[in-house]
Amino acid sequence: MEYLDSFNSDDSRIDKIVAELRENYPEIDWQTQWSDDEDIQGNPTSYVSLVVPGSQYEEAEQIYQELKEEGFDFETSIFDSLIEEITEFRDERDWKQFHNPKDLAISLSLEASELLENFQWKSSDEVVVDKIDNITDEIADVVIYALLIADELDINLEKAIKDKLSKNRQKYPVEKSYGNNKKYTDF
Repeated sequence: MEYLDSFNSDDSRIDKIVAELRENYPEIDWQTQWSDDEDIQGNPTSYVSLVVPGSQYEEAEQIYQELKEEGFDFETSIFDSLIEEITEFRDERDWKQFHNPKDLAISLSLEASELLENFQWKSSDEVVVDKIDNITDEIADVVIYALLIADELDINLEKAIKDKLSKNRQKYPVEKSYGNNKKYTDF
């Protein structure tokens, strides 16, 4: 068997990919294979690989690459259904024309400022008691704009968050950062 691609074992897209490939290209013997490995920190992790018989590899590789180039959605995210609902709301109002990355980033910043405004001249405890409904709305606006920017730039936000957490784990190891509010460059 020859490997075409690998996915994290908790990644739901492998099922979608295999189902699509088997349905549309039944002449290829599409299979999956489970593998155990370690991440860069030595933690155990598992992968599911898309594999095909060696005799079908070239044809399968060509099919797979063509589908990727055509934009077949190989990546999924826990945010997909939420992004779909947000963009449906946007599209019903014909607002996509205003949603370029620059203007979405400006809007995100403005909404974050509106969130921050709730805290101006007040203690955290006072604001949480008096303004929780407004805080909730402003946080929702910030997240909506973040999701719209990710969608516009074709960024898998779930993957981006996981990648950023991995980078932050390296920058801020527990033994140096526990209970410490210093930036990693000041350790």
